[in-house]
Amino acid sequence: MKFPSKGWALVGLAVALSTASAFAATTVTIATINNPDMLVMKELTPVFEKENPDVKVEFQVLPDNVLRQSITQDVAVNGGRYDVVTLQPYEVQSGWAKNNWLSPLDFSKLSKAEQDAYDVDDIIKNIRAGLTYDSKLYALPFYGESSFTMYRKDLFERAGLTMPEHPTWTQIRELACKLHDPSHGMYGILMKGIPQYGQLSPLITLIHSFGASFFDKDWHPQFTSPQFKKAFTFYVDLVHDCGEPGASSQGVLELLTIMAQGKGAIWVDATVIAGLLQDPATSKVVDKVGYAFAPTEGSNNGGWLTAWSLGVVASSKHQDEAFKFIRWATSKDYAKLVADKYGAVRMPPGTRYSTYKDPAYLAAAPFAKLTLQVIENADMLHPAKDPVPYTGTAQIDIPEFATWAADFAQDYSAVIAGQMSIDAALADTQAKTEAVMKAAGYIKD
Repeated sequence: MKFPSKGWALVGLAVALSTASAFAATTVTIATINNPDMLVMKELTPVFEKENPDVKVEFQVLPDNVLRQSITQDVAVNGGRYDVVTLQPYEVQSGWAKNNWLSPLDFSKLSKAEQDAYDVDDIIKNIRAGLTYDSKLYALPFYGESSFTMYRKDLFERAGLTMPEHPTWTQIRELACKLHDPSHGMYGILMKGIPQYGQLSPLITLIHSFGASFFDKDWHPQFTSPQFKKAFTFYVDLVHDCGEPGASSQGVLELLTIMAQGKGAIWVDATVIAGLLQDPATSKVVDKVGYAFAPTEGSNNGGWLTAWSLGVVASSKHQDEAFKFIRWATSKDYAKLVADKYGAVRMPPGTRYSTYKDPAYLAAAPFAKLTLQVIENADMLHPAKDPVPYTGTAQIDIPEFATWAADFAQDYSAVIAGQMSIDAALADTQAKTEAVMKAAGYIKD
């Protein structure tokens, strides 16, 4: 049987188009933060796409505050810009789950083999609890963290100093100022001063550790209380007396560069940073950094708890594909993939018990056991010395946090820069926060 050449060409074209349509990949759009671990995820995503040719992944990589604002604005109105968002326990606990902005992650719909391979029970209990609301899991942790004290062992030894296992903030100040030598490019302590509310965690935990709180039991702001002013003043004075220059523009990425270049003696910050300082590809201080518990001033254990995590937006039209990707990016196999390509020390920390049983990781990460211990010790439910109506250690778990904390971050950064007095900053934040809390109905009188 013969076919007209033109007709056969048209039939062939139709078949080709039909086949292409059948195998057209679904695009999953992910909003994530521009930190080193998330960039590794982006670099490794072609492995996922090769294993899942029906899914194409696109990333929007954003700075901290821009990410938070962008994803909040989008999910609140079902904008549909993103299928997957990078978030923290704060978002889950402060209303995103309650408002149905995120899809609960239903592992029961997976096969037993898929459930066993992912192993939800392997996720560290404290981290999993922070991402759970009303007994449902709403995000999977990409990496988890608490906080601890990082310090240069070689500098301490040379100066005849000893870092206590459980330092107080008073001891940290004394040690930092002894090692502060800016004329030789050495700063006693690295302290954030950047005006971003997402990077307030060190200040929040310091304020709690001094016995202060952000609200009393009736939700009245406490920024002008004597305890709060004492803690805030301590932080500001420590930055000015023994910290890095230009602190008002320094955030975690900037301080990481300073520490990795060997210019910082002490840094109190996220446990996840340790893996980067131990990586010879990014650090000049490999094997020179020691680790101790986060400082306190007698009120609590000083450590925060959070996790950059991946959640599926409820308005996403690609629920299954999005769920498949976040399982891959937070899986045991992904951790092994990172280890194979970048070294065991770069395995995502703070998420899985199995990571802390991995001989290669334990050998490469001298901070591993302490990291797991401080994560398990962190108490999101009781952040302050006295009873308070809020939860949260890295943030305060109410929707309004993003509003008043943004103002607080601007004021505190202005103080660090010498553009505002402590009293003026705290009074301004007090007034603005009172207005926010009254408008939201927290304050009844």
